[in-house]
Amino acid sequence: MSAASIQRNIKLFKIDAFFGGSWPLCALAVVYFEQITHSYALAMLVWSISSLTQTFTEVPTGIFSDKIGRRKTIILAAYSVLTAILLWALAGELECVWLLFIGAVFWGLCDSLISGTMDALMYETMEELNQKENFPIFYAQTNFWNQFGLAVSTLFAAGVTYFFSLQVLAWISVLTMGGQLVTAYLFVEPKRITEQRKTTSIVHFFIALRRLWRNKKLRFYAGFTLLNESVGEAYTQIVAAYFQTLIKEWLINIMRFVKQVSGMIGFAFVPYVRRFGTVRLFFTSVTMNEVLKTIGLILNNTFSPFIMSLVNFFWGISSTAKTDILQQEFSPNQRATMQSIIEVAKGIMAAIVMYLFGVVADVSGPKMAIVATVVIKIMLLLGSFVILRRKKAK
Repeated sequence: MSAASIQRNIKLFKIDAFFGGSWPLCALAVVYFEQITHSYALAMLVWSISSLTQTFTEVPTGIFSDKIGRRKTIILAAYSVLTAILLWALAGELECVWLLFIGAVFWGLCDSLISGTMDALMYETMEELNQKENFPIFYAQTNFWNQFGLAVSTLFAAGVTYFFSLQVLAWISVLTMGGQLVTAYLFVEPKRITEQRKTTSIVHFFIALRRLWRNKKLRFYAGFTLLNESVGEAYTQIVAAYFQTLIKEWLINIMRFVKQVSGMIGFAFVPYVRRFGTVRLFFTSVTMNEVLKTIGLILNNTFSPFIMSLVNFFWGISSTAKTDILQQEFSPNQRATMQSIIEVAKGIMAAIVMYLFGVVADVSGPKMAIVATVVIKIMLLLGSFVILRRKKAK
């Protein structure tokens, strides 16, 4: 495969990221599901099924990606997400709840197929182009377009729902997400070391698990990632309920737009702060993320949602730094599988954490649940700083 051919992936990643973010129904999915199920509990169950599907298929799909190839995995993921959105649109037309649940399985399968594969393909593409050192910049540029797609789709969705209906928006979503299927076929498979191709899947898995565990640096950052992001997912699910106590419901969509725009700016800012070092950037941005949340909680007024929506600026920087750290430590032959192992652990942890914070919200209100997530993440940061300082002292 020539360098000129693999160069095509650079543009395709950005196009694919834009289409991936351009799901107009994203912000209103639960509302749409509730219109069909007539129950918010059943509407949330759709996402629960999706999450469970992703958790239980993470490792098999990671092995599939490592052994069969990135391009084939991405194509399968594109078919999966398109099937999910088509079934959800049909569910509204036919008022069939089961189509929502079946669609959730395909959505979860897409998430597991893409979770380790896309980052691995990006890293391997840059590696083949002898630009591995520029991976963080490329990753940030790609995710800028994902945030741009999310921002555009949020405004587009507001217009469609104002003039038409959620059902129309569901069908438009099928068309917009179809763009990912086209780009999937255009990706070029990079050259990869294939010494593990002849191993069985179970052996491949245990090799990845052993290498992940024996690499102390990887083990530390993988552990931090699954704990930090599990609590972060709980925050994301609960924060809208907190915002409802401070601002009108329609303004929450505006806050989502602000969040995506701040994410775009964060990713665009990565090249200018990269000189400070990946590890320093990672922990500084994660810390500032929690600082903004704390300020919003202390103010506890109509300005709080706006301040707390700016966290995506630092999330853009931290996610870029985290991905760079992990990809550098992953084994070339088990890159997607190692990522999948982390995602499985994170999925299980997130399911437990979200339920526990849901109990806190029921008992003490959404604000106390948000406070709990911030306190735990600050404690996690402090513990990590202590561990890193001890390592430097040795």
